Amino acid sequence: MKSKLGIYLISLGGIDVPGYLSTAQPRIVVSMEHKADTWRAAKQVSPNTFLIGRHYVDDSQQIFLDDPEGRAEQFFAAMQAEAEQMRGIYDAWMGYNESVVQSPDDAQKLARFYARWGDLMRAAGFVSCAYSFATGNPELDLWQYLADGLRHCDLLSLHEYSSPTMDNQSTWLCLRYRRVMDTLPADARRQIVITETGIDGGAGAGNKPQCGWSKFTNASGYVSTLSWYDNELQKDDYVIGAAIFAMNGWGQNGSFGMGSVMQIRDYIAQGGSPAPVVIQPPTLPSTSTPPGANQPPPPAPPSAPSQPTTPPPPTQPAPPSAPSTITYTVQSGDTLYAIARKFGVTVAAIVVANNIANPSLIKPGQVLNIPVKTGS
Repeated sequence: MKSKLGIYLISLGGIDVPGYLSTAQPRIVVSMEHKADTWRAAKQVSPNTFLIGRHYVDDSQQIFLDDPEGRAEQFFAAMQAEAEQMRGIYDAWMGYNESVVQSPDDAQKLARFYARWGDLMRAAGFVSCAYSFATGNPELDLWQYLADGLRHCDLLSLHEYSSPTMDNQSTWLCLRYRRVMDTLPADARRQIVITETGIDGGAGAGNKPQCGWSKFTNASGYVSTLSWYDNELQKDDYVIGAAIFAMNGWGQNGSFGMGSVMQIRDYIAQGGSPAPVVIQPPTLPSTSTPPGANQPPPPAPPSAPSQPTTPPPPTQPAPPSAPSTITYTVQSGDTLYAIARKFGVTVAAIVVANNIANPSLIKPGQVLNIPVKTGS
């Protein structure tokens, strides 16, 4: 049976990515560095590996409480150039990483962010992974308020860690995704990608943040606990895979790094090439059948005899509202988000109209074309 484990890359430096994927054939990969040539070569040697991109923003920039829809448009505009660069190479994109919600109001606002971001991603032809919550977050009673964000996105992304082994506090930490799926309404359930997993001292007993697997065990011990987790993932068809954090030496003394641990690579390689990922349509709630309603369906009404008819003349579509633009000179302190709000348009529309490569870099004195619709 093919392993569901994969890898997470913070950067590509010093790692032969095509070579590693050629041997490991991982189920999924998460990448923060978007080099089209490297990932295109990796995809050629492991075509069914599900590649997920993450557009990096600092935690302090994960702002969604003030204007969820506007922030979603801002985030989409910021990642759009990367997404276009990796179109046809990456299979999906993550949204915000490890957002924090502590109340129903927080959860509803984050759901609004993902509803808007998911719609923008679908319209642009990209697959979206919602939420990417940290291990054990949020509280299970808040998921009812997060459901609508999932209705507009394609996949659910979660992180699962524990320590000193991954089965410590099982289902409260690792395997908690099962409780989340049980909590969600049926029409909001999505296939799951575990976009970060492994041993993390910040989870489980002891509270040792940034202490990775090598602070707790050796390579053989890590493979053993990863194998336990992998075997559990195999029981749930809705789990696509789980990315081990990280190939790079992150954390105290690089204690998360596993790029040079060939035992992990060889474990992931078990089972050969993975099957292609098929993203399933949403599961809709079943409709109950009232007592005594177990009757055959009524016969279809008889069709009327065919009569020759003269086709009606083609209707002329109403002319579309003519798009036009006005110019705006960027003032000191302006942001694209503020300008978009000022003119009642989206950040994405301004980015497209002006071919802006980096939405965070606009300068005072710069003249922007602001798309405005005229007519009714």
